Amino acid sequence: MPADNLINEDFLILVVDDDDAIRFVASDTLADAGFNIIEAKNGKQALDVFKTHKPDLVLLDLVMPEIDGFQVCEALRAQPQNETLPIMIMTGLDDEESIARAFEAGATDFIIKPLNHFILEQRTRYILRTSRVLKTLEQREARLNNAERIAKLGSWDWNGQKKALRVSKEFNRILGFAEDHPTAVTEMVGLFRDEEKDRVKALYQQVLKDNETSFVLEHTMYPSEEHPIRVRQEAEITYLENGHVRVSGTLHDITEETSSKDQILQLAYYDTLTSLPNRTFFKTHLEYSVKQARKNGACCAVILLDLDLFTRINNSLGHDAGDKLLAVISQRFLEAMNNPACIKLNQAAIDPYTVNEKSDDVLARLEGDQFVVVLNNFSRLDDVIAVIQRLLKRLSTPMQYNTQSVVLTASVGVALYPVNGQDSETLVRNADAAMRFAKSQGRNNFRFYSSEIDAKSKERLSIENDLRHAIHNGDLELHYQPKINLATAEVTSAEALVRWTHPKRGMISPGQFIPMAEEIGLINELGDWLIEEACQKTKHWNDMGIGPIRTAINLSAIQLKTPGLVEKVRSALDNTGLIASQLEVEITEGVLLEDSHRTLRTLEGLRSLGVKVALDDFGTGYSSLSYLTRFPFTTLKIDRCFITDSVKNAQSGAIVHTIIDLCRHLNLEVVAEGVELEEELRFLMKHHCDLIQGFYFSPALDPDSFANYLRKKPWLDQLSDLD
Repeated sequence: MPADNLINEDFLILVVDDDDAIRFVASDTLADAGFNIIEAKNGKQALDVFKTHKPDLVLLDLVMPEIDGFQVCEALRAQPQNETLPIMIMTGLDDEESIARAFEAGATDFIIKPLNHFILEQRTRYILRTSRVLKTLEQREARLNNAERIAKLGSWDWNGQKKALRVSKEFNRILGFAEDHPTAVTEMVGLFRDEEKDRVKALYQQVLKDNETSFVLEHTMYPSEEHPIRVRQEAEITYLENGHVRVSGTLHDITEETSSKDQILQLAYYDTLTSLPNRTFFKTHLEYSVKQARKNGACCAVILLDLDLFTRINNSLGHDAGDKLLAVISQRFLEAMNNPACIKLNQAAIDPYTVNEKSDDVLARLEGDQFVVVLNNFSRLDDVIAVIQRLLKRLSTPMQYNTQSVVLTASVGVALYPVNGQDSETLVRNADAAMRFAKSQGRNNFRFYSSEIDAKSKERLSIENDLRHAIHNGDLELHYQPKINLATAEVTSAEALVRWTHPKRGMISPGQFIPMAEEIGLINELGDWLIEEACQKTKHWNDMGIGPIRTAINLSAIQLKTPGLVEKVRSALDNTGLIASQLEVEITEGVLLEDSHRTLRTLEGLRSLGVKVALDDFGTGYSSLSYLTRFPFTTLKIDRCFITDSVKNAQSGAIVHTIIDLCRHLNLEVVAEGVELEEELRFLMKHHCDLIQGFYFSPALDPDSFANYLRKKPWLDQLSDLD
C-alpha cells in the first residue's frame, strides 16, 4: 500500500462534473487514495484547466450544460499529444447507445453513478498503471523510431507460415512509402531491377538450400528512377515446422555511405590525372584475374606500354603539356579497348565477401608515361595482337597541342598466364622485360616474352650491375680525340670520350652503356667522375709541359637539369688547380629544347666560371639560329653528316661554308667533326675552318698514347703533305 501511495502522488487527476456533490465525492475518494486532484465545474472550464495543468487522467461527466462530456472528450482527443490520455466517463446513463457514443468520442473507460468508492479507486489505479505502461512503450517505440531514422535503419519481419510481413516506420520511409503503409512483399520486390531481382532471389534460395541461419546482402532499389538507393540487408532465419521459415532483418540505407566509400575508392584506385585505374587497381585486379584464370583453366595477358621518348615532351613543351597529352592518350586507349567496363572496379577483387563477378579486361596507368592492359577474354594470340595494334594505331594519330602537332609511339611488352608466369608479380616483371627488349629493338613495336628475352634481360641486368661497379671503382677510362687548329698547326683542344673495357665482355660501346646509365640513374655519378677525371688529366699534362690544351666534355640533358652542376665544376677546377678556360662543355641541340630556361641559367653559370661552351652536332636538330644569340656559346661544331657530303653535294658544301662564315661574324670558334678524307680536309682548309677533329688525324686515344701524340706531333707531316 505505501508503494502505491508513492506512485499515486505522481499522478494528477482532473475531476469534471457540474454536480458539486458528485464532484466532491469523487475528488475526496481519489485524494484519500493518494492522488493529486484538480476540479472543473463544466466542460469549458475543464478544457481551460486541462490546457494549464496537463493532468494524467480525466474523470468526466457526460451530461453537462453548453459543452457536454462527449464534446470535451472529442476536443481532448483532437489534440495529437492526447492520443493516449486516459479518459474515464462518469455517467448515470447506462444504456448501450450512450456508452458506445462515449467510446466513439474517445473515452478509455467508464464508471456508473452513483460512484462506488472502492471500484473508483481500483479502476483509476488500473487505468493509470496501464497508461504508464503504454507511455513507456510509446517512448521506447519513439526512441526506436528516432534511432532508426538517425541510422537510416529500418526493421522487418517475415512469417512464411502466415505469409505476413511487418515493417517499421523507417523501413517504409527508406523505401518511399507512408510510415504506416501496410507494405507487401510484392511492393518491396517491385523496387528491384530485373537483374538485381534475379541476383537477390538466387542468393536467398542458396542460403535456404545451405540451411544458413543468417545472411548479409547489398543491392540497389528504385523508389524512383531519379533517386535509386543502395541498401544493406542483414537477416536471421528461424526454421519452423512444415518447412516454413521466419526471417527477421534490418534494412539499412547506405546510399551516402556508399557514395563516401566510392569517393575513397576513387582516390585509392584511380589516377587523378587521367581518371584511369592506377597501379593499386591494376595489381588488385591482376591478382583476381590470375585467380579466376587458374580456377577456370583459362588464360590472361599482361600488356605493358611505355611511351617512347615522352620525357622530351615534358622538357620541351612543359609538364602541363605533358599532362594534357597523357589525358588525351588515356582517352584514346580507352576508346581502343572498346569496353567501358575495363575501368570499372570489380568489388569481388577487393572484398572477398562480395558475390563473384566476371573478370573484365582492365586498362590502367601505372605511372608517368607507362600504361598496362590486362586481357581476360581472349581465345587466341591473334586477339591479343589485335588489341595491341588498335592501341598503337590510336596512339600514333597526331595530337595537337596549341599550334604544335605531336606524334607519339610506344614500346610494348606482353606476358601470358600461365605460360610466362604463375603469379601477378612474375607476369609484370616478364612483361616489363619484353617491353624493354622492344624498346632496345628500335621502339614503336611489341614483343611477347620469351626465354631469349629473359636471357637478354638477365644479361642487361648483369651489365647494369657491372656498370655500377665500374663507376664506383674507377674501372672506366677517358680517351681523348685531338682537335687540330689549322691556323697554328697545333693541337689546342681535345674531346674527352668515356670508354669501358669490361673484364669479360671486352669493349662496350658508349652508345650502349651511357643510355643505360641514364635509365638506371647513374648518369650523374658518371658525369661527376668524368668532370673530375678530365680536369685532373688536363692539369697533369700541364705539369708535364705538354700543352696547354683545352679538354671538352659532353653533358647530358639530365646533368644540365641536376641542381648544383655549376658548383661541381667549380669544385673540380679548385681541386685540380686547372684553369677554367682549359675546360669546355659540349651540349647537343636537343638539350636546348629541354627546359631551355634552366639550361640557359646553367650555361651562364659555367661561362661565369670561365668555362667554354660548345654547341655539338649543329645542323642535325632544329638548327634554330636564335640559339647562337640566346645561349653563351663560344664554339660551334659542324656535324659529320655535312662534312661527309660537303665534297659530294654542292648544297651541303654551301651549308658548311655558310656556317663557318656565320661563326666568324658571331666571333664563335668553329669545329668540323668526323673528318676522315683528304678532300674533306682540303675543303675545310679552303673555307678557313678553325679546328679539325676526326680519324683523318687521329681516333680517340688513351691518356698515355695521347701524351705521346702531343709530343711527336705526327699531324704536322700530314699537313705538310697537303702543300
